[in-house]
Amino acid sequence: MQPGDPFFRKTSSYRILIDSEGTGHIRITRRVNFRTVLAVFRDLYLELKKNQEKKPHIIVYVSPSLSSEMSENMKDFLDFAATCMEGRFELTILE
Repeated sequence: MQPGDPFFRKTSSYRILIDSEGTGHIRITRRVNFRTVLAVFRDLYLELKKNQEKKPHIIVYVSPSLSSEMSENMKDFLDFAATCMEGRFELTILE
């Protein structure tokens, strides 16, 4: 995740970007409420949808300490998103 990439946003709780391949990345660094996760996901998804040539692909990264609190909700949300929206969505637990 580099600030020079096409779409980049960094806060104390998360970082989002679209890499040169057109894949969206969300890295959650601190506990955030689910409304924030939805807003970040929405912003990134809409940005990815601007490229009509590719289906959106978003990878969400969560640390092991946050995964115990958030991963079940995130998995359920990403499953729901994959069912209702066009694209591919993944949850990655960082080591």
